[in-house]
Amino acid sequence: MSAAQSEHQPIMNTDWWSVGTVTIGITVFAIAQGLTYPLISLLLAARDVSDTTIGLNAAAFMLGLGVSVLVVPRLTRHLRAGQVIVAGLLGAAMSLGGFAATDNLIAWFMLRFALGFCVNAIYVFGEAWLNAATADAVRGRVSGVYSAGMAVGFVIGPLAIPLFGIESELAFAACAVLVSCVAFGLAMMSRRAKVEPEKPQLSDLPRFARAAPMLVFLVVAFGFIDASVLSLSPVHLTEVGATAALAATFLAVMHLGMIVAQPILGVVLDRVDRWYVATGCLAATGLVFLSLTFVSIDSPSLWGLGALGGAAFLGIYTSALAILGQDHKGPALTAGAATFSLAYAIGGVIGPIVTGALVSSFPGTTFIPVAIISLIGAVIVLRRRR
Repeated sequence: MSAAQSEHQPIMNTDWWSVGTVTIGITVFAIAQGLTYPLISLLLAARDVSDTTIGLNAAAFMLGLGVSVLVVPRLTRHLRAGQVIVAGLLGAAMSLGGFAATDNLIAWFMLRFALGFCVNAIYVFGEAWLNAATADAVRGRVSGVYSAGMAVGFVIGPLAIPLFGIESELAFAACAVLVSCVAFGLAMMSRRAKVEPEKPQLSDLPRFARAAPMLVFLVVAFGFIDASVLSLSPVHLTEVGATAALAATFLAVMHLGMIVAQPILGVVLDRVDRWYVATGCLAATGLVFLSLTFVSIDSPSLWGLGALGGAAFLGIYTSALAILGQDHKGPALTAGAATFSLAYAIGGVIGPIVTGALVSSFPGTTFIPVAIISLIGAVIVLRRRR
């Protein structure tokens, strides 16, 4: 084989229809998640709901993710991965429509749970599918593009708040329509995919967790950070004087940093030990969010730190995803993707609850738990790796 043929072999061995289907799917799911996290928090805060209750509502989404890991494999055993993703999109659209139809707090807890349940379809099937379809030589770059697509969704979601405002249900309704339209497009696109991941088996999840505890820890940490930052940073900013539009724009800037950084990080992941990249992302996340605790909303550094923080904490997950495909194949890969979803849910349940309770007692401390778990996590991973 010539050098030119060898160079292009990873591209030839990658099923780009599968990669495209999964990446578009996660982008649209991220739009829904990126919209609901800040918008629901801001709406509840405007109704004088406590920070603890806001954190619990965010945790309901993660609880839906976790329950879905245990139920979805049995419900979808006769469906292709593409069909599962489309069904999840349609379910997410119905949940978003529910938010537009009612403002009952109890109903919002149930809808938040349902949204998490539906979103999990892409986490259980999509990431195993992505890794199964990708050659290892380009795995870091594909993971970076996948994470960048996720970040694009997280940017579009918060930007709907300044566009539609928080005084009406239009943002929820518009997102429901978008998600429904994309679902039908992906139903056609997924038919051209050549790779099909193995179905997850619940009995494999504990085995994977015992085999790769540090990898599971990375995803738990990411879930803790992601849910805490997305759900409570808008409340933190409005409590120190920012408008709802400024708080939503801060989240958008944070995710713009993710978009720019993840493809670059993907190149690094293909050339440097992926565990060291993950450790660096943890350390950078801790330092940035520790700094954000002391930055005022009038400081220009707020925006730079926000972009850097978003790039760093999503990098934790991008690194974990690349390591998963690097170290695990076949049933272990599918079990790892399902375990990732459960680990993300666990971190996502704990993060908003702990952070919300802390902020209720000590205002202004929103980013402290994120900084602590990131810095301690960096030390743990580095020590275990050595």
